[in-house]
Amino acid sequence: MEHELALNRLPFFKALVLPSEDGWQIRTLLSKHYNFSTGLIRQIKNHGVLLINNNASSMVAKVKPWDHIAIFLSYECKTNPELLPLTVIYEDDDLLIVNKEAGQIVHPRHQYISGTLANAIAGYLEKKGEQPASYLINRLDRGTSGLLLAAKNPLAAWILSNEINYMEKEYLALVAGVLERESGSIDLPIKDPENGMKRLISSVGKPARTDYYLLQQYKEAALLKISLKTGRTHQIRVHLSAIGHPIIGDDLYGEGNPFVQRPMLHAHFISFWHPRTGQICQGQAELPADFSQVIKMYQR
Repeated sequence: MEHELALNRLPFFKALVLPSEDGWQIRTLLSKHYNFSTGLIRQIKNHGVLLINNNASSMVAKVKPWDHIAIFLSYECKTNPELLPLTVIYEDDDLLIVNKEAGQIVHPRHQYISGTLANAIAGYLEKKGEQPASYLINRLDRGTSGLLLAAKNPLAAWILSNEINYMEKEYLALVAGVLERESGSIDLPIKDPENGMKRLISSVGKPARTDYYLLQQYKEAALLKISLKTGRTHQIRVHLSAIGHPIIGDDLYGEGNPFVQRPMLHAHFISFWHPRTGQICQGQAELPADFSQVIKMYQR
């Protein structure tokens, strides 16, 4: 029955055995040539269906040249699918790049069990007839807008998660004050709080580096392009505050602003190697309307 169900679904992985792989066990082929982790192979064994030429098989089976391998995996979706607004920048069989609105929480937690980005992605995929489970690779604070990357299957998630520190991620930030330099690097360790949410600069913190470039200087504010070299929680907000230029609208690391409803921080560009093809995959999101309006306030 499970085999029949598998044949009626799209596999999350397919491969054709090459002559050089003759006699290999499938688990060896998957780990050596396709970067499958031991955990993923175990997950397939326990919760998936492995077919060779449409016949059920096991991980220790040996393959022959031109055998067709197909793997089907039951995805555990812990998030309730909801039909919510979702802006998709890029999509293929393995991943999604979406543009998150400011104010939306990424994952269900505590009292926020619905209305999150994860709920929206699950609903979007379910409506398309795909498995509703997805794996969010990067994170954004609730008040930050911009690009988020989600994998559609465990293999893509594993590859992208291992690539996260090598991805090119750029942000736009509107900060308070006049900068003395047009560019610079902030290399200060960040310590997680013992209580509350606020992170601290501390010699016992984790290494963190943020590069910034001045795009436009206004009388009382500056528009910066930010490039992250590490991915600590609140890193951009902590670092910019530490050099005396907190993000406008950030009432946790700055003074806040009664006319600005959230931190003016936007994840506008991401570039990475595609987990299946190895080619460069990119996404870009223009500034949202509220960010543009705040910029106009400081242009006067």
